[in-house]
Amino acid sequence: MNAATLLIDIQSYWHPGTGRGSGFHLDAVTHAGPDGLPRLPGRTLKGLLRDAVYRAEQWGWKEIPAGTTEALFGPLGRAGQPTRPGLLRVSDATLPDEVAAHLAIDAGKPLISGLYREHFGTAIDLATGVAAGRSLRGMEVVIPLTLTAPIGEIAGVLAVPDWRNRLAAVFPLVAAVGAHRARGFGRAHLRWKEEG
Repeated sequence: MNAATLLIDIQSYWHPGTGRGSGFHLDAVTHAGPDGLPRLPGRTLKGLLRDAVYRAEQWGWKEIPAGTTEALFGPLGRAGQPTRPGLLRVSDATLPDEVAAHLAIDAGKPLISGLYREHFGTAIDLATGVAAGRSLRGMEVVIPLTLTAPIGEIAGVLAVPDWRNRLAAVFPLVAAVGAHRARGFGRAHLRWKEEG
């Protein structure tokens, strides 16, 4: 099976959302693994890559021939209709193994809390210039860091021999990851990890 490792160099605070809060203190907490380490879910990453490939295909980029989106990611499902898988399986993006291993030992565990910050924001009433009532919101964010995500082929699906090159061509279209990307969170640079 052909596989590659994607490096995601996140350059600003980011929020891999869960849709959950932490009671009265934070309205949104981040997605973390059982080890307490931040991770970007594979389904989220796959969606970002799919969107980038789709846009490039619609714009007629020569690197992304017609049908690439469906070949790599499968057709979009419609209510009541079965779908077939695309070629690629995208795993969760996590900290590199050596970093995660260090944070798993007793000496590293106290460092995990340093990966997270709390971010608060409020709406401003334009007429008065002061904070609008009941608008304070808090969310947990993760510091800038580099994640790795294995991407591989699903057995039995029609191969696309140059899928790595096709994805690399659209990496610049994925400018950010996580929630609140339009507000400056999660600025990222994607590239393939050099193997060997």
